[in-house]
Amino acid sequence: MSHTNRYFDMLGAAYEVPSQTERFDVFLGAAMAYFFEERDNVALAEDVPRHHGDDDMLDTHGARISKLIEEASRRESSHDERFHAILEVSARTGQVTGNAAAAQLTGQEFPCALDELPLDPSALGEIRKTLRAAAHQAQDRIILANVEATQIRACLALIQRPKDVADQVHVSLSYIDWSPALMTRLGEAFGLTTSESEVLEGFLANLSQKQIADQRGRAVETIKGQAKSILRKTGCARMSDVVQLCASIAFLMRQLPEQLNPPSAEVWMTPKAGLSQLPRPGGRTLAWYRVGRGEKIILFIHGYIQGPFFTPEFLRRLAAENITLIAPSRPGYGYTSPSRTRADFDAVTVEDAVALVEHLGLERVRLCVHQGGSSHGFRIARALGERMGEMLVIGGGIPIDETKHLSHMDPQTRFAAMATRHAPSIMKMVMSVGLPVYRRRGTKAFLKAQFVRSPMDLETLSDPILMKVQAEGLYHAVEQGAEAWIRDGSAAMADWSDDLEAVTARQVWLQAGDDTIINAEHVAAHMAHRPNVAFHILKGHAVNVLHTAVDEVCTALAGLS
Repeated sequence: MSHTNRYFDMLGAAYEVPSQTERFDVFLGAAMAYFFEERDNVALAEDVPRHHGDDDMLDTHGARISKLIEEASRRESSHDERFHAILEVSARTGQVTGNAAAAQLTGQEFPCALDELPLDPSALGEIRKTLRAAAHQAQDRIILANVEATQIRACLALIQRPKDVADQVHVSLSYIDWSPALMTRLGEAFGLTTSESEVLEGFLANLSQKQIADQRGRAVETIKGQAKSILRKTGCARMSDVVQLCASIAFLMRQLPEQLNPPSAEVWMTPKAGLSQLPRPGGRTLAWYRVGRGEKIILFIHGYIQGPFFTPEFLRRLAAENITLIAPSRPGYGYTSPSRTRADFDAVTVEDAVALVEHLGLERVRLCVHQGGSSHGFRIARALGERMGEMLVIGGGIPIDETKHLSHMDPQTRFAAMATRHAPSIMKMVMSVGLPVYRRRGTKAFLKAQFVRSPMDLETLSDPILMKVQAEGLYHAVEQGAEAWIRDGSAAMADWSDDLEAVTARQVWLQAGDDTIINAEHVAAHMAHRPNVAFHILKGHAVNVLHTAVDEVCTALAGLS
């Protein structure tokens, strides 16, 4: 397929994402195919053009698509209101009025008679009971009601008789979607077996025991036995109490339909603990973190996703070694102001770091460089000149040679490398379209996509502590949007060989043996001729070596002079 056809395939796929966010993966595949023709093909297509700057046409499309995604998100946000319907019932006339969400949920035009509401008989009976009660005697009721409109929907109904309104009953309906995710969480909360969870789902759908038995191909006696087990585990006397308990839990969890549900309680906000700020020329601000309280000061230049955040175990080791890490955020990361342009990103990164060193009064600088911060670390070391002490490089990168290094990279890293080098506007589009998608899917989904070819790194996502620090690093990377990541990627993809060669300070390199970003043996071969380099490959570690090799990293930090 020609370059032109691949370009339009990618663009067409991008325009499908705002209306169907699940199509982002198709778009990403088309973007990869633009460079490599085949997803697993490591050779760059011969007809890929090189754009040293922005592609104005593609940037226009990217901005338009981002706007469409924002508009779709706003529509979905307002769409949520249809699951929170409000009904007002007159105790005197029995007439019902409702808001737009009530009309949407019930399919009913207002005003109407109470009997015209498509609610199940039990729910209507509860409303009538509240209508008959004196205002000062009426008690708030929370029940599970079925809205029997175009389809039967289970709703949590709050029935109130406001004491300050003489002639009114107030009914709030919140639509509950008994999704697989919600049923899993309910089953785990009550300690139900898989079969018991399926039986509970039948009761929540207002099915009888016989209907559940027929649906599941089981005897009614089997369903009765499982129902008794559900009652015992939930501590309820009647199945109607179990249903109301589940409805209350769903309400507390704010469980809307699955496709509208924000994953967990993610805020996508960069932590501020240990944060300080340094004013910079041009109205900019440099944000930096002090990690630890030791007397031994080490400047830490972070990687891409794994930012300046560490596990409790790592912090304990820093304290034991009497170490403090000083971790500046690069321009556009976290709370550091961006550089004015892409062209001055590298220079501003170095200037910020040197200014921080001077602000802290450090006469000699020990430097720790991590992964994607490698090119910046060596530029900073070169700028510091005689003030440079020893360096520790963790999972370090080297100047990328397309003919040598692409074959080892995982597809995402390979794509990012080539998009950044050949067509930054494509990388910008992918990030600007992808970030809103992954804010919906959640941090874990983003990291799974990053580590899809790395079993060791995927395993870290099951550890709550490791998951937390990686999430914080991701938030730090995208706090101000995608642009900083693009600028940083350009810095890493540039030829920074002169900076690497110019640094003569003693260096200790700790390279993960199973790193999917760059092959440890390639890095070792590149550094082999340098007499001031001690190189160690850590077997059994991958991209997250900073968090998984705490002993080795902290021992090396303690050894810096």
